Amino acid sequence: MHLEARGHPLHSRAQTITLTARGDGKLDVRGSILDLRKRGFVPVAGDLQASGVIHDMHLTGLVDPAGPVLEDVVAEQRSVAFEPSATTAGESCRDPIGRIAALAGARLDATWARRLAAEIGGPRGCSHLLTLAHLLGSTVGWALAREPAPGVRRAGERVFRRDLVVDGHEPAPGRLELTAQLLDLHLAPAPPVAAPMDRFTEALDVRLQTEIEFPTGRIVRIAAAERRRTHGDFDRASWRDRSAETSWLVGERLASGVTGTLIARLGEVSDDRPLLDTCLALAPTMIQCAAAMSEAWAALGAVGGIPDSCWMWRRDGALDRARR
Repeated sequence: MHLEARGHPLHSRAQTITLTARGDGKLDVRGSILDLRKRGFVPVAGDLQASGVIHDMHLTGLVDPAGPVLEDVVAEQRSVAFEPSATTAGESCRDPIGRIAALAGARLDATWARRLAAEIGGPRGCSHLLTLAHLLGSTVGWALAREPAPGVRRAGERVFRRDLVVDGHEPAPGRLELTAQLLDLHLAPAPPVAAPMDRFTEALDVRLQTEIEFPTGRIVRIAAAERRRTHGDFDRASWRDRSAETSWLVGERLASGVTGTLIARLGEVSDDRPLLDTCLALAPTMIQCAAAMSEAWAALGAVGGIPDSCWMWRRDGALDRARR
């Protein structure tokens, strides 16, 4: 499936999850989320927010594959939307970062999403770390289900990496185009010095392209495909059209409730999990792209987040009071 993006570049969101073997049979997991705004400026929170890197955040944890259980996790927010200021009454996106520690001991299974909502969802945390944590949980479960027997990895050896990149473009006024690319790279056990392809086990590509009516968020067109490659068919593997599994989204809005609908239709734990994770990335990226519609927003004088969508935009918080 060849993606052909149309229109003015607005925003790119990239998420990465990497699993690395340890000497004790456990796994180090690292996740990152990067938001890059590509045009304009946004009047928000008493200031003018320019283009460039908006969010640069990381999660680092320890996974016991026997559970699987996330034994420990810490967060880092290198770049955030709101630093302490007079308008924020000294508050910052980093204020609730310590709540991440409450996820230690959580199982990385069907209960993970509920645990996230309870510990860091909505006004209890950062919506971007929440998005990254959702992807971390599903990625770990997917990767472990494809791993050989425990104990065959060297300490420090990469086991699995997932990259999910969504790009937003404005093809015409009132239209937003999102192109998404997911790559799962499963690495084979190998000695410290090996030829690159000796480390290769399998690669899964998922690609998706959708056109959205803006600002309603209604999907007007969508197409998806995936390709799995192994050593045996690397040069022959073909793309499999997955548009039939996503065509029902035409007419749906990327709004509250769409996550539950996607999980119900594609299955939270199934062979379609990578396709589901790709679809789940659309709504959060659309919100980021909306800020890049800078010409429209600047005329309004100021914009803000959805009430209770995160710590900084909680109801009756400093930014909510400033907006009102």
